[in-house]
Amino acid sequence: MSSKSLGPLPFPSIGKGQFRFLVLRMLEEGPMHGYEIMKLLEARFHGAYTPSPGSVYPTLRSLLREGCVAVAGMEGRKVYRITGAGRLLIRRREKEIDRRFRAFEAALGPERAALVRELRLLAKVLAPSLRTITPDQAKRLYKAVLDMRGRVTKILTT
Repeated sequence: MSSKSLGPLPFPSIGKGQFRFLVLRMLEEGPMHGYEIMKLLEARFHGAYTPSPGSVYPTLRSLLREGCVAVAGMEGRKVYRITGAGRLLIRRREKEIDRRFRAFEAALGPERAALVRELRLLAKVLAPSLRTITPDQAKRLYKAVLDMRGRVTKILTT
């Protein structure tokens, strides 16, 4: 990870060419499809980074061409697994990969990680319910959000 920012947050970004190692590291945990890899990386980065399908699937195709992953169809989805060649590649770069994860986590810190995680969980609670909440629930949630925004603003400006 370089010192560049990760989106609008002041956290280290993933350096060019490093993403493939992150994907392989996730596949070491077991076979999975691309969406699962995205979600696992998002969790590993405490919600501060979510890879896009436009980064995951081309990386998987490249790793497949190189023989670092294998693919099988399962329940209509392609499930990827790491191969011996992929494990060897990871072993050669393991210290660097671990150092990068530790640097990210150190830059984020446990307090900010907890904040990012809670904000992400709040969004997961609200998003699926937006179409089904009652007008009364919407009014109460609106008031809660206004209150929270005011409290957050006060914390950030004092």
